[in-house]
Amino acid sequence: MNSIAEGEGRSDGAPESPELSTNGQPSTDVVYQTLSNHRRRSVLRALLASEQLTVRELTAYVAARECNVPVPSLEYKQRKRVYTSLVQTHLPTMAKNGVVDYDKSRGTVARTDATAAFAPYLDEQLVETTVSAPVWSMRYIALAASFAVVVALGWLGVPPLGSMPGFVYGGLFAGVLAVTAGVHLRSERLAAEADGSDRNAARTRDWQFWRRTG
Repeated sequence: MNSIAEGEGRSDGAPESPELSTNGQPSTDVVYQTLSNHRRRSVLRALLASEQLTVRELTAYVAARECNVPVPSLEYKQRKRVYTSLVQTHLPTMAKNGVVDYDKSRGTVARTDATAAFAPYLDEQLVETTVSAPVWSMRYIALAASFAVVVALGWLGVPPLGSMPGFVYGGLFAGVLAVTAGVHLRSERLAAEADGSDRNAARTRDWQFWRRTG
């Protein structure tokens, strides 16, 4: 039982085959099997917050939650380990049971009518962590573009920029970049702390579920 609850599936790597969903709702066996694995619970949380995700986005979300780090801080090995287990075991099993809609050819995963049945046991409000990297990338690009505009105006002699010495430009750019990086770092730390709190809340709900069904 423990190998199923916390492992990656059967020892031979093949998906388990409990009783399939009936009348659009997952059976007790499907609910138990799905919630018994932390990565499958993370998949459900992500899809309860977003109707459809790519496998890449889902991998980043699950790995960040599992490692308790922001998505930009994930290492390749951490992503690869989660990706392999998702595409080889968890997503095929969940799709077979009707819990998710997994399109392997397109590389997407979407919720189904049965996904909502798991909401009472999960906290489904964390998927926004997967978009922090592109949001901050756009901010840094905008900052670089602003610097380029300032330099161009100074080169053209537009007052007062045309009369400013080079070290003033350097100090201005360094100061703005330092402030932006500080805000970025603080936002990542706050996101990591919030993720940790949500993990503890999810564990409490999972324990309550096992007490009700045990």
